[in-house]
Amino acid sequence: MNFKKNLKFFLTVVVLSATTAVRAEKHAFSPLDLVTFNRISSHSISPNYEYILYDVSKYNAKDNKKELGLYITNLKNNSTVQLTSKHSDFSPFWLNDKTIGFLSTRSGSSQLWYSTLDFDNLDLIKENKLKQLTKLTTSINNIEYNQKAKRLLFSAQAYLNGTLVNDDTYVEQEDNKYTTGIVYDKLFIRHWDTFLKPSVREQLFVLDLRSKNNKFSLKHQPVNIMNGNELESPVSPFGDSGDFSISPDGQTIAFSSRIEEHSQAWKTNTDVFLVKYPIDGKPSAVENLTKSNPGYDNYPNISPDGQWIAYLEMREENYESDKNRVMLYNIKRKTHTELPLRWDRSPESLTWSADSNSIYLTAYSKGRVKVYVVNLKEALIIIKKKGTIPTLAVKELIGTGNNDTIEVIPKRKLGNNSGEIIVFGRSSFTKPRDIYKLEVPSFDKLKTENEKRVIVRPPKSEAGITQITNVNDKFKKEVIVSEPEEFYFKGHNDELIHGWYLKPVNFDESKKYPLAFLIHGGPQGSWNEGFSSGWNVQSYAGAGYAVAAINFHGSTGFGQEFVKAVSKNWGGDSYNDLMKGLDYVLKTHKYIDKSKVCGLGASYGGYMINWINGHTDRFACLVNHDGVFDTINTFFTTEELFFSEYEFGGVPWDKKAKKIYDKWNPREFVKNWKTPTLVIHGGKDYRLTESEGIATFTALQRLGVKSKFLYYPDENHWVLKPANTLFWQTQIIEWIDSFTK
Repeated sequence: MNFKKNLKFFLTVVVLSATTAVRAEKHAFSPLDLVTFNRISSHSISPNYEYILYDVSKYNAKDNKKELGLYITNLKNNSTVQLTSKHSDFSPFWLNDKTIGFLSTRSGSSQLWYSTLDFDNLDLIKENKLKQLTKLTTSINNIEYNQKAKRLLFSAQAYLNGTLVNDDTYVEQEDNKYTTGIVYDKLFIRHWDTFLKPSVREQLFVLDLRSKNNKFSLKHQPVNIMNGNELESPVSPFGDSGDFSISPDGQTIAFSSRIEEHSQAWKTNTDVFLVKYPIDGKPSAVENLTKSNPGYDNYPNISPDGQWIAYLEMREENYESDKNRVMLYNIKRKTHTELPLRWDRSPESLTWSADSNSIYLTAYSKGRVKVYVVNLKEALIIIKKKGTIPTLAVKELIGTGNNDTIEVIPKRKLGNNSGEIIVFGRSSFTKPRDIYKLEVPSFDKLKTENEKRVIVRPPKSEAGITQITNVNDKFKKEVIVSEPEEFYFKGHNDELIHGWYLKPVNFDESKKYPLAFLIHGGPQGSWNEGFSSGWNVQSYAGAGYAVAAINFHGSTGFGQEFVKAVSKNWGGDSYNDLMKGLDYVLKTHKYIDKSKVCGLGASYGGYMINWINGHTDRFACLVNHDGVFDTINTFFTTEELFFSEYEFGGVPWDKKAKKIYDKWNPREFVKNWKTPTLVIHGGKDYRLTESEGIATFTALQRLGVKSKFLYYPDENHWVLKPANTLFWQTQIIEWIDSFTK
């Protein structure tokens, strides 16, 4: 397949606005498809369980414009209507059965809007029917709504005195309003992609609403429930509304926050807090529920019966990849209990069943993000009696794909469903994310997962999965993708290692093909069966490459011992796994030209690219995206110091730790570099700063190794802007093509 010719054709199609006519025929997955598939960010089920409301992001490559609009789908017949367009409307929710709320930037900043729906004539909502409810001095960023209490819980930027930031008048130095200088006296100075404002925190506010005839208004000004505390929720940089929860009666709020102290940049200490806030009363003082635990405590979720807070806890200090334990806090008795699960996985999220007798968990497992369920009925009784809980079975509910964001429909609330229904987001290597539903079988009919390293077979319970939304129907009809295959091979110490393999699109067994050898980041990450908007395996299969992606030692989803194997051992077991995995792929698939293998990786994967360049010359070319050049320099320039300190055994000036930093430092092997390398880095990447990419490129140039440097001054550790993503992918493909075709 001539990828360059194919790409130029598609870009010409976009410019000429002939997309519909020309792209009706199927074509191999291209960089343009990577940026133009539609994306659902959030969804909300109506209180009467008849409809689901969600936002959809669309990108127009011709005009370089994104549109974020609201859609509604009938849960009984799947009929779908678009409600808003031409603006940025997102995070929808239900104020009642007839009225929707959502965030929108229509007025400039992100504010709360609402509209009453006419279900007999659902269509695009007329502009005069959309009402702005808030006009705050700064944006609303995350939101939860309690319909019973008519209480809105949201996050926004606040000064240390608790008042909302005024975006129009904010200055860092009151005594010199014209200076751009910022003074810091502790870390963090910057986080992920943002320089922090010393006098500002993201905090939680409550707004109570009143309504009459579906017309809503504010009962009072926003109340900061964290007022007087230097706390932050959601927890930056990736926190969202999953970091806080409001009780069924609206009067108890749980949230997670990093403990702000001088050592916060080298400590992972994050706790769960509680605030009681009676209707028409005043919020209580903030109570720290987990101050005895030095690690992460997060994702608090109050049960539907209001008695419990479930949350996730990491116990090992300063280790961000420790196993999450599922904890229960009894609000009345003020007791903590760890659920003793027979399960060697680390849950990513938890959701209560409607009757508060079960919990749904999502977790990485064997190259997927699966859904599990734990029956708590007997355990909750034992806890109340102060007894000892026997170990609990974790049953596998969904065993394939990448699944997330679970909502629950109780029994007999949607038609005649005899079982509870879960509604969730789901994607795979071949299908972008959509919303699905599944009626949950009885717990007795479910089975525990086989955690041995064998090829995954879908559990019988998956048979009932039904797709609700279909926002990428055009993608399915027009784009040819490659079907993934999974495999195991003997890696380091003959331990079974998992990998994914894809044949090139339009595969012809009589031809020879190059191989794109992908290396994931983390290192405690994994290649999972999901549809990525970044490092998408289909990008390379569509460009005519065989694709291999190895889940080496350190990858998540294969047990905690496997995860820990990479720490203090960055270029050891994982490198051996990768080389043995490459041997296996080349031996198994004879049509791959072993002289035309390209290695590509980002973050830790970028580190490994530099490590590979110093230790082998078996690759035709390499791509290093936001990787590590110097382990010691990285310590002094990154923001989350706890990561480097744990991964390399301490601070670089400690003699024992210094040996580990030096042992696994790519810089020490620069003299061996000879493989052509494309280096990519973002100027707003404060996790691995641009100096790492520049140093890598400088070394390559000084050595006389063929190399290029792709720099994005406006991107962070990831490439997020659609036009940048399109250029990023085309540059990568053109680079590896130049050495393999």
